[in-house]
Amino acid sequence: MKKWSLRIKAIVFAIALSTLPVLLTGAMTYLFASENLTNCIIKYQESRAIATANEVSNFIFERYLDVKELANLGILNDPRVSETTSTSQKQALLDKFVKEGEGYDSIAVADLQGNTILQSSGEPIVDLGKREYFQEVIKTNRPTVVQPRKSLITGKYAIFAAAPVVDINTGKTIAVIRSRTPTTYLEQAFHENTDKLTRDSEALKQEEYHLIDGNGKFFSATESAQVSRDARSDFSVFAKMQANKKINSAIDIDRIDGAKQLITYAPIDETLKNMPELGWSVIIANDTKNVFAPQKELLYALIVGVGMTAAIVSAIAISLASRTTRSVNEIVRAIASSSSQIAVTVEQQERIASQQLSAVDRTATTMDELGQSSQACASQAEAAAFGAAQALQLTAGGSQAVDNSLKQMANLTANVGAIQKQILHLSEQTDRIGNISSLVSDLANQTNMLALNAAVEAVRAGESGKGFAVVASEIRKLADQSKESASKINALVAEIQKAISSTVTVTDDGTKTVENGVKIARKTAEAFAGVAGAIDRIVVNSKQISVTAKNQAIAIQDVVEAVNSLNLAAQETASGISQVKVGISQLNNAAQDLKSAV
Repeated sequence: MKKWSLRIKAIVFAIALSTLPVLLTGAMTYLFASENLTNCIIKYQESRAIATANEVSNFIFERYLDVKELANLGILNDPRVSETTSTSQKQALLDKFVKEGEGYDSIAVADLQGNTILQSSGEPIVDLGKREYFQEVIKTNRPTVVQPRKSLITGKYAIFAAAPVVDINTGKTIAVIRSRTPTTYLEQAFHENTDKLTRDSEALKQEEYHLIDGNGKFFSATESAQVSRDARSDFSVFAKMQANKKINSAIDIDRIDGAKQLITYAPIDETLKNMPELGWSVIIANDTKNVFAPQKELLYALIVGVGMTAAIVSAIAISLASRTTRSVNEIVRAIASSSSQIAVTVEQQERIASQQLSAVDRTATTMDELGQSSQACASQAEAAAFGAAQALQLTAGGSQAVDNSLKQMANLTANVGAIQKQILHLSEQTDRIGNISSLVSDLANQTNMLALNAAVEAVRAGESGKGFAVVASEIRKLADQSKESASKINALVAEIQKAISSTVTVTDDGTKTVENGVKIARKTAEAFAGVAGAIDRIVVNSKQISVTAKNQAIAIQDVVEAVNSLNLAAQETASGISQVKVGISQLNNAAQDLKSAV
């Protein structure tokens, strides 16, 4: 099989590249435009259905108000006016209302037995008492509008409204008035609106309308053959739409000719106007081939436009592809010429990359060893910092013990001082005892002398002085004992004085010893404070060394990782250069093949 040349391939690619976006753009434009047109058509038809429903609702409401107004005519509810007005005058008044009113062809009044007592011009109206609207008014005593029914006189569907006539004097219902409006008035109004709205569109002039009563039957339609038929027989989706009681649109198939139709359902709401609920609805129908004709025209226009655009773009693409292939041919020759030179350069780069890979590998090994050493240094510095911290804690304990010793020595100094004061006080008391003892001794000597004198005098006295001599002898003995006791006290006082002197000497030595101990303890505390400060500085320095060692270890680890990355990059570079060498070889071969292909 013969291969296509590069020129043919380029032309085919250029045509495809230029036409596919045009075709895709045209398709998307059609889809978006078609969807928007469909929505616009549906919205327009729904607005037509709503407008028609509102027109019918307003029309029926006018009938409802008119019949209530007619029931209040003085010729009907005021006996004095009725008696003074002739039947011809009453009939003329009803004829005037029919003529000037909109859509009426007959007005009639019946008594409570259903007998016609007054009517507008025309054929006589009989059996009003049998009519549905008459029975409804008699039953509810309120105005009403009933479902459209075929007139016995005209043979066409008509809308009947009725209301009770209440005597203004007694307040009792005395008659029933009814009005008749042929549906042709509604059909005329619909056709007039359609002509105004579809003046510039032939397709929309074929629009069909259908008015449906509460029983689901057509009472007015564009095609007269549909009147009185069940709407379910013509539209398969009518039952579902009627059940929803909301504005809705759908595609349905006409059961007569099989054509597709866009139908729009709209309910006629009377409850907002306090009218009886009739359940009427409107259906607007259009053939899809008419309403969606603009979409087909758009499709044809897009097909022609896209085809012309694709042809023009393809011609431009062929021209550009031819010029491009000539330029590519020249470029291929230049590539084939320079690929050999690139191959030689790549071989040189491969050798240099191998050398770089070996050097980087050795550097990675050295940095790994350095990293291990730095981590060991960091561990040792951290241990030193921990030991210094423990020494600092012990020094703090020693300082605390010295402080406690100083406090105890201070207490001892105070106690020794107190003892000195007590000893001095005791020495003073001992001196006083010695003085008293001396006085006692002197007193004893004097007493002894007095006793001796008394004894002498007793002897002189003879017998009368013997008793006194005995007393003097006893006093002398007591004086001798007192002298002896005073001597003993003096001896004891001397010994106490000697002991006090020794105690004072010892106390003075103790005081000096305590003062020397305080001085030594203070020097010890100062030494501990100096040691604590030195150890604290050692702790701070050790921590700083530990942090520095850790940072150094981290930095060295980063360097190791960077060297490893560099090693890996060098390996990848060497591998890449080898692959580039292979790629250059393949490029050279491809350039030769491309040159032959072009």
